[in-house]
Amino acid sequence: MIDDVTSTLKDVIENRSGFPAGWVEVTSLDSGTNLTVGKLHICLYAVEEHGHVRNAPLVSTPAGYERPPLGLVLSYVMTYTGEHLECQKRLARVAQVFHSTPRLGAADIDPALQPRIQQLTVRLLSPTPEERTGLWTAYGRDFRLSLYYGVETVPLPLLESAGIDRVREHRITYGEVRG
Repeated sequence: MIDDVTSTLKDVIENRSGFPAGWVEVTSLDSGTNLTVGKLHICLYAVEEHGHVRNAPLVSTPAGYERPPLGLVLSYVMTYTGEHLECQKRLARVAQVFHSTPRLGAADIDPALQPRIQQLTVRLLSPTPEERTGLWTAYGRDFRLSLYYGVETVPLPLLESAGIDRVREHRITYGEVRG
């Protein structure tokens, strides 16, 4: 499911950027991976639980109440490999695309995701210089001009449904306390 979100981001950028198709590539930041020159690289570097939906209430289902889907925030770095001025131009276009449409609805979302989610929210992140340097160092790469995005909420359904039945009766009994 996470790969479907990444695919959605790639498609949105390619379809709305105004640049010819094929200039966006999903890659890894791992030092053993070659970054193709002349491409925008979308790299997932972190997956976190979405803090605002962490304590969501139980969801009513035909089998009873069960835990709600797990909400995630996916963190991406997007960088362009090529001439520096072209890099600035391409990254500016990516920023324009997601600033214009920060919420991706059913028309934008990969068909594989549509039964599970209604929308994705894309937010520009502002990591500190230390966090950016740490990210590039951790992957064994030279620092590159990049954009950082968080994509919320990606609900992951439960693997096993263990519904908890509804309360059918409330009863309070009193007993005598001997002292």
